[in-house]
Parts: sequence; structure tokens; C-alpha cells
Amino acid sequence: MVYCGKPSKGCGECRARKIRCDQSRPACSQCTRAKRDCPGYRDQLSLMFRDESQEVVRKAAGSKKSERAPRTVSPEGKTGVVVEPEFDFNVLRRLGSRPVEIQPSQDVETTKYEAICYFMRSNAIPGSFWTSDLVSKFLLQSGGPASQRAMQASVVATATAMLSRVRGLPSLQDVAHREYGSALRLLNTALSDMDQAKTNQTLGTVVLLAIYEVVTSRSPENIDSWTNHINGATALLDIRGTDQLKTDAGLKLFLHLRYQIIISCLQRDARVPESLFECTKLTMFLRPAEAHGNRLIMIIGKLSNLRADIRTKTFNNEREIISAASAIESDLIAWLASLPPEFNYTNHTKSPFDSQFQHRFKGLSPYDDQYHIYPNLWVCNSWNQYRSARIVVSEIILSHIRQISTTSSITSLSEEFHLQCKALRSTIRRLAVDICRGAPFHFNAHGADTSPNSIPPESYIGGLVLLWPLFVAGIVESPRHGLRRWVVKCLEMIGHTMGIDQAFAVADIISADPGILRSVTETDEDGLIGDSNAPDLTSRLPVPLTR
Repeated sequence: MVYCGKPSKGCGECRARKIRCDQSRPACSQCTRAKRDCPGYRDQLSLMFRDESQEVVRKAAGSKKSERAPRTVSPEGKTGVVVEPEFDFNVLRRLGSRPVEIQPSQDVETTKYEAICYFMRSNAIPGSFWTSDLVSKFLLQSGGPASQRAMQASVVATATAMLSRVRGLPSLQDVAHREYGSALRLLNTALSDMDQAKTNQTLGTVVLLAIYEVVTSRSPENIDSWTNHINGATALLDIRGTDQLKTDAGLKLFLHLRYQIIISCLQRDARVPESLFECTKLTMFLRPAEAHGNRLIMIIGKLSNLRADIRTKTFNNEREIISAASAIESDLIAWLASLPPEFNYTNHTKSPFDSQFQHRFKGLSPYDDQYHIYPNLWVCNSWNQYRSARIVVSEIILSHIRQISTTSSITSLSEEFHLQCKALRSTIRRLAVDICRGAPFHFNAHGADTSPNSIPPESYIGGLVLLWPLFVAGIVESPRHGLRRWVVKCLEMIGHTMGIDQAFAVADIISADPGILRSVTETDEDGLIGDSNAPDLTSRLPVPLTR
């Protein structure tokens, strides 16, 4: 499924004449006044998405090994289309209670079931949409509508792709490819029905397919596949409207998805859809206890819109850009000042007697032997969202002050600008270090494995939510800086131990990046000298993130 943009809602006559259509029913007013037959309106949903499931299946078939799992051919006899027999999801009741230990000798169907168990246990975190009763109920049922079967197939595809990497079983990649193609075909069937298109299962499928792209995309160029899925999910959110927030499952799914949408907008210098802001405002009333997280999302959305306005040259000069960015910086500082005690975290120094810390942190030591402990994963994630946004907005201010410096004498700039640049550099570096110090918490490296808020040992979520913050932190310093090298090692560890291929792609990009503070030397204390035409932070390559 590829999102094709929002089509015109006008009738055929108005579109042909290129005039505004009021979309009245049964016939628009323009056609009625002109005494023309109004041809009616197109199916908006089907026009938003292009079915590329056959192309995906063709690519999957071309990448298969010589040893293939049994398959059945479609009754029509078409080549390249693999129709998998239905399997009974009720087996999960037997498999869910025992550890996941996949052996190469196991048959394909069994690995599917165990992969789903792996996925469910990886998401066994309080508040997760994927472990809600709704998801569990549908995964434990056979058959059902296309939207339900699409979500089942997308879970199998994503979980099997992870296990093929984590367990070192390349044969499972073939299973993942086929399930991905099956999920796409079922998704397109669901999208042809407006009622099914609005279901949580359909939106959940799109989110899972986006995660699949993160897991399997080792090349930086493949970020477009993730973006297409996120754009499709954005369109579905718009169709669902505020009604999606009326159920607990729908609300969780929206919270899970909205930050990915904002990151996608940052990546493309695009404006955040107004529907996302509207739903977030409503969420503030539905979940007042999470008001701080919602306010932060609103601020980051404004940051994305600022990036879009800079791209479209909405501002008249550099000083207007600096003023707008400084206002967002002030919002972030105010958000920080308003945090309740529940957001507090503690800083620790790794004990030389803790021989197990490096083992729990998958072979890594904490950066500079310092690490943070947070109340739970979502508090830690909120802090990293704040830090990443603050680095981005600080870089915008710094880069445009540099633009001014290329057209003005350095001595003519006010002392305030000089002091601001020094403060910005200090802030950027401090926040990058804090992101690194928070990384061990995502792996329970601090040793609090018995906490109910701990991340499951095999969970991929800890690594997935770190990709964007680590990317932002990693490109702060120059390539030879110790922080840069530590971030690259951390990303490579995530790729190897969690089966997230895009972590390798991000590591490669960071390794080649000149760095935000590349031009700052001891003789350039204000950070004003540098290449003003160099690419800014958000044009490099943002990566996806879950809530």
C-alpha cells in the first residue's frame, strides 16, 4: 500500500472545468444551476492508496533461496502469487506460556506461532496497544474480516523478520517476505471498504508494516518505504477523525502513532496535519494525567511546522527565523520547568565492582561511565523527545546566526548574539550527552529487572525508540569525537541484538556526517565561523520512533 496524496473531492464535471465544487448531495449546486447531470463523487479512500502488493510479492519471490517452504498456487494459476494456507492462531494459547526457543529444524508454521509470542512478549509493557485485550483477542482468532487477517499477517511478518535476525536464521526471512505480501493484499482489501478502513485493525496493520520497514531496511534509501506507510497511516487518522479516541484501544493507537507522523514531517520539512493537533488537544481532556506528554507533542509539532515554513521561504529574513525558533525554544524551557516530580530521574556512576553491567548492556559500557535511571520507559522517552527537539531548534538558531555572520562583520554582531551562540553550543553538547546516558535504561542495564515497569529482556522497543535520539546526538560532534564513536557502537549493538537493520543504516550515516559543531574550535569560541551552506540537522536523515 502506497499513499498517493489527498485527491480532489469534487465531482467529475467540476474537476474537468477546474472550478470549486460544494460537494452537495445528491448533486452539487454548480451542476444543478447549470442544468447538467452531476456525475457524483469518487471513492476517496481507494484513490488515496495505490495497490503495490503484487509488486511486493514479485520482489519477495525473486529474493527467495533455493530451499523454499511448501506453498499452494492460486486457483487462477497466476505466476508469482503465493497463497498461504490459513493457520490456527489458537495454538498461541499453548505457546504463550513457554519461552521462545526456535531451532533451525522446526517447521515454518511453528516458527510463525512462536514469532507472534515473541512479538507479544516484547510489547509486554504497561500501556502498550499491542498487548491490549483487543489485539490479543484478534490474534487468537482464525478467519474474520480482511482487516483482522491483515493485522495477523503483519504481526507475523514483523516478528518473523526480527527473529530471523536475532536468532541468526536467514530461512525465516522468506516467511517474513511472504507474510508481508499477504498483509499488503489483505490491507488493500480492507481499504476498499470504508467501515473496515476505519477499524483499529487496519490502522494497526499500517503501523506494523512501517515497523517492518525499520526492521528490514538496512539501506538509508529505504526510508521512503517507511515514509509511505506513515503517510498512509496519517490519511487513515484523518478519516477516523476524533471518533477514534472514544475507545481505549483507539486512543492508545493514536498515541503510538502520532510521534512517528511528526518525525516523518520533520524529515520532509512538511507541516503536521491539523487533525493530529486537534486529536492531541482532545487527548489532553481525555487523559489529563498525561498532559505534559501532550504539551510536548504540540511543541514538537510547531517545530516541524517551523521547518516547513523555512523550506517554503515564509520568513522575510534570518532574524525572523531566529525569533520564531527562539519562541519554540522558550516553550520547551517552560515545559521543562513545569515537570512534576514523577518525571525526575537520577544520575549514577558505574561501579567498578558491577561486573554484570556490561553484560546487561549487551557488551557496552555507559558513556563516560555515567547513566540515568528513570521511573519508566515512557518518562525516559519523553525526556529524549524533549532533548532531541531542543537540539534541533538550537541548531536552527545557531545555523541562521551563522547565516547573518556571513553578511555582517563579526564585530558588528551584538554581544548578545555571541553569548547566545556559546550557550547554544553548550546546550547542544549537554543534551547529546544526556541522551547517551539514558540509553542503558532502555536495556535494563541498571539491574532493576524485577520492576513492573521494566522492559522485557527480549523487547525490541528499547532499541526502536532510541534510533531518533541517538541519530540526533550522534551528529553533534565531529567524526573522531568519543561521543560519536560511542553512539555508532550503540546503534550497531541494537542492530545485532534486536534485529533492527535500520540501526546499521543510521550508524553509517552518522559515521559520515561532518557534525553540527564541526566548525567550532578553540579559536571560534562563539561558533560563528563555519559553512553556512552546509546541510542542517533535519535534512540529513531522521529515523522512525514509536511512542
